[in-house]
Amino acid sequence: MKNLAYYGCFSILFALAVPGQAVAQVRVDSASVEAVATARQVYAHLVRPESVLFNGPEYVDYSKPGSIGHQFFLDATPQTGTIVYRQGAFENVLLRYDLLLDQVVLTYPGQTAVIKLVPEFISSFTLGNHQFARMRADSTTSRIMPTGFYEVLLPGPVSLLARHTKRVEQTYVQQNLRFEYRQADQLLLRTASSAAEVSSLKDLLALLPAHKAEAQRYARQHKLRFRAAQREASALEVLRYYYTLPQ
Repeated sequence: MKNLAYYGCFSILFALAVPGQAVAQVRVDSASVEAVATARQVYAHLVRPESVLFNGPEYVDYSKPGSIGHQFFLDATPQTGTIVYRQGAFENVLLRYDLLLDQVVLTYPGQTAVIKLVPEFISSFTLGNHQFARMRADSTTSRIMPTGFYEVLLPGPVSLLARHTKRVEQTYVQQNLRFEYRQADQLLLRTASSAAEVSSLKDLLALLPAHKAEAQRYARQHKLRFRAAQREASALEVLRYYYTLPQ
């Protein structure tokens, strides 16, 4: 039915676009004008830009029944987000980010079908307040930052990024095999020519091209800690302060 509507609408639009006797014979009245308007709306709907999103291999949930946790970022249910895909920006789409596979998946609106979006076509996407970008490895950063998706915590000449991954741990409980998803988070600093993991204030200061003494003094005055629980917040605070200084 959709194909018939498409070709019918296309025929009307084509007839209106071609000059000559065929067009002259078309009676222009209120009914035909309304039909053409409807045809244009249906045609625009059929070829709308969003159609490029709904084209990819099916995503099959591989999690095993009884597993603890899940493979996704934040939530196992689809979340409303935005995505830049094939250089087109799309809003209010249902997304999930599989941290085990480093794979963004999209759910059809109102349906249960889920597809895998091609990573190479994704420039960036958001889930809630979290902004992700696809980073490509190069000769200077490939060891620290392989190609993949990174959360952009603070953009700039010195960018603060987070790499989120998950792994599956298998244990036996009363002779039954149990699967548990565990998340690992890596904090990174990236400049135009280098990248480094941030596990201490020293790591952070090493990639700041200027004002290292001021940044270090600020961190000490505010008693910022770089243990796992406080590392991201502390790095963000230092880097935000750094950007208030003359560059």
